Amino acid sequence: MTEHLIGRLARWARERPDAPAYTALRYPAPGSPDGTDYIPHTLTYAELSSAVASLAREISARTAPGDRVALLTGHGMGYVLAFLACLAAHRIAVPLFPVGRHPERLTGIFADATPTLGLIDPGDEVSATPAGNVLVVDPSRTVERTELPAGNAPAYLQYTSGSTGTPTGIRVEAGNLTAALEQLRTAIPASGTKPIVGWLPFFHDMGLVLTLALPIWSGVPGITLAPVDFVKRPVRWLRACSDFGAGTTGAPDFALALTAATTTERQVTQLDLTAMDAVLNGAEPVRAATLRTFTDTFAPAGFRHRAHAPGYGLAEATLTVTLTPQDREPTVLEFDRAALTTGRALPAGTEPAVTLVGCGPPAGQRIRIVDRQHGTASNPGAVGEIHVSGPNVCITDSEHWLHTGDLGFEHNGELYVTGRAKDLVILDGRNHHPADLEHTVTAAATEIRLVAAFGHDDGARESLVIVAETPDADTEVAGKIRSAVIRTHEVVPSTVLLVPPGEIPRTSSGKVRRGECRARFAAGELRPH
Repeated sequence: MTEHLIGRLARWARERPDAPAYTALRYPAPGSPDGTDYIPHTLTYAELSSAVASLAREISARTAPGDRVALLTGHGMGYVLAFLACLAAHRIAVPLFPVGRHPERLTGIFADATPTLGLIDPGDEVSATPAGNVLVVDPSRTVERTELPAGNAPAYLQYTSGSTGTPTGIRVEAGNLTAALEQLRTAIPASGTKPIVGWLPFFHDMGLVLTLALPIWSGVPGITLAPVDFVKRPVRWLRACSDFGAGTTGAPDFALALTAATTTERQVTQLDLTAMDAVLNGAEPVRAATLRTFTDTFAPAGFRHRAHAPGYGLAEATLTVTLTPQDREPTVLEFDRAALTTGRALPAGTEPAVTLVGCGPPAGQRIRIVDRQHGTASNPGAVGEIHVSGPNVCITDSEHWLHTGDLGFEHNGELYVTGRAKDLVILDGRNHHPADLEHTVTAAATEIRLVAAFGHDDGARESLVIVAETPDADTEVAGKIRSAVIRTHEVVPSTVLLVPPGEIPRTSSGKVRRGECRARFAAGELRPH
């Protein structure tokens, strides 16, 4: 019988009961001069196993086998207990967040998932009201040593971030999760020998799989801090990595850029990042400049450029599809920009180039690039839709392939991702990827906070629209945007709309909802300066 996540926890509780299993950090500790000191809450494997078993019994008493249980606790030890207890109780966990954060999004998810029970934090009356039947998760409660129940059940229902439409529930089976965890452990040897530190939200696939489940699977200490604590002081993340000797962590591109930009030279001298072997980077386009800036900033603390591990993944594949191998520097190449717009990946020559970062080879699965028009395998070097097949993949066609909707190509055994198929801006027969356009715009003026680029069909033709958040209406900024796009992409935006901060719709993880932004623009609902 295949061992699953709860079986691993039970094994570690038997073999190393007093070793630290998971630690949640609370900020700031009283008297912390710069807000980076924390109060740790650690459970050993025996304590974690007993707490999970006790909560699993309570969940079982309030629900029936196969019922769905909404995880509405805040980020921390309570969430760890809630997720593992659902698996131990053979109930389908629905990883979410406290109702007070995004109540409008939870309305649709509740209607789709129909959870029987909600797990909440002590004193959270806001989450208790819409959830109805609730159970309080108190990680500070002392419980007697109890054996975990054996068996296997569907693991959880993962909801996507909603960046391309209405949140969609993906049923992740226990076998999918087991395969994904083993793929990660194999691709990142450090994840089986050194602590794993993370701040990513547990209700997103990367936070749930990489920073909650993988430490339990690999038998290494897991350490987490809340996303809000990272945003307030990004250096807290690296301080935790330094203090606990983390070998593995993860963050999207914006987080690396933010941390490098806000960490002082004095704070860098107080860090020791020599143990760091892999910083998984995904969920949004990986920028070569961001990787280099991060390395240059933290090299004095012992950070090595080869620790960057760009990858590609999605919730439908449980998490990872491709990943840059540990101890190999990320691949950065320049490609012909004009050729990419026609669906061909050619090395850059004298023509304008676009710099792309490789996302590594497949991590224990198969990928293929498919011509979207004919549904056949693309020729080598051609841009097409990325299809994925493997034991970690949750949703497949009749031939066991997942059609990701993302576009990319393979080059020298690595995957390069160029964008979402449904987000493509097609002008005069040329494909323009929004992420590429948005990068050009953000580099055009320091006043720009956030950008959404999309195509708008007025019934006669497709045109390019740029919506940019800026502190105020500045016609000079609009001119810089227009000039940069024309110069770099050889296309003239039909509209450059400057809006106040917060006007561009985003997902709960901060990604731009281009589809919703497009719809609001078409309806005249975007509020300009």
